[in-house]
Amino acid sequence: MNSLSGQAVPASDFNIKQAAPRDRERVIALVSKMWGDDISARYEWMYATNPHGRALTWLAIETSSDLAVGCTSIFPRKIIVDGRQRVGSIGGDCYIEPRVRRRGLATRLHSASLAGMRSEDVDFMYGPPNPNNLAALVKAGSHLVSAFRRWVRPLDGRVVYRAAFGSEPSKISKRIASLPVKMLNRLTRADATGLRLEAVAEFGEEFDLLFHRVAATRPVCCARDSSYLNWRYLAGPTRRQIPFAVRRETELVGFVALEFEGDQVAIIDLFTNADARLIDATLQLLLDHAAKAGCASLEISSTPDAIVTPRLRRLGFLCRSERGFQVAVEKDDPQIKTLLAPENWFFTAADQDMDTFFSSPPE
Repeated sequence: MNSLSGQAVPASDFNIKQAAPRDRERVIALVSKMWGDDISARYEWMYATNPHGRALTWLAIETSSDLAVGCTSIFPRKIIVDGRQRVGSIGGDCYIEPRVRRRGLATRLHSASLAGMRSEDVDFMYGPPNPNNLAALVKAGSHLVSAFRRWVRPLDGRVVYRAAFGSEPSKISKRIASLPVKMLNRLTRADATGLRLEAVAEFGEEFDLLFHRVAATRPVCCARDSSYLNWRYLAGPTRRQIPFAVRRETELVGFVALEFEGDQVAIIDLFTNADARLIDATLQLLLDHAAKAGCASLEISSTPDAIVTPRLRRLGFLCRSERGFQVAVEKDDPQIKTLLAPENWFFTAADQDMDTFFSSPPE
């Protein structure tokens, strides 16, 4: 028995199987129910054309009706682990029909996917699932390694007023509520002199060079080569996440991606070398960009041991929530110690491979 699969799956009213190409419509129908919208375009992008490998999906089939009543998927992702290229995966799109919930199907699906991924040349799986799925994954043999935290930085009084009173402020109330934010801005401002943002129309060779430079300094680094970045940001169905090069004069020193929703903006990706001053300057550049765009808040989600975390505190970001971050890996994996060390992971919203951040399925 595979060490990740836990106990053998007993015979029951449901059959767990790996989805085949002919099951495409079954998968789309189930995941569309989870999202509350047709995910056909997302399926073609995320499941079928990922440059790091096609998605692997497992289905729960009700034996009496032959209906697909549950699913889960893993999405391959090349990862550099201590300088060695591996194939990991992010898990997602786990859904169980309401009428068959609380019967252990999520755990059985996760057990099957974790047991079967090695035969598909996927070495491990990781990510921050919702709490219910996290419990099922841990039961199936995954390890709770870290957390995935959401940090928010108020940019004007609207956020302060909403947090205090749960409603929109008047013009006078907004001015009053903005006073502590203005003080925060003065106390935390970093020097971003010489840096600028430049919209990216295409990712080319210089981004490959940047990726390899940064990956060489990180124990675990999710791949951001140009072919992946072009797929990730320029070929998605919604194109809501906007990539920017971070340049010092003409030199590429990093890149970021932003997603706007009303008066909110989220940092989806932030990729630079581990230089505290550069990270501070990049965050300040984004704070200024968001404020100029009229946004009330800027947020970012990341693992807590990443080098960016103390920089977020330094610039006035507040931790609003967190959920667990898990890694599923074989006990005999030669790099298991590296993969299970929380300080080795710098995981952002971009690493979830979803082209929308503010729109997500209900948990």
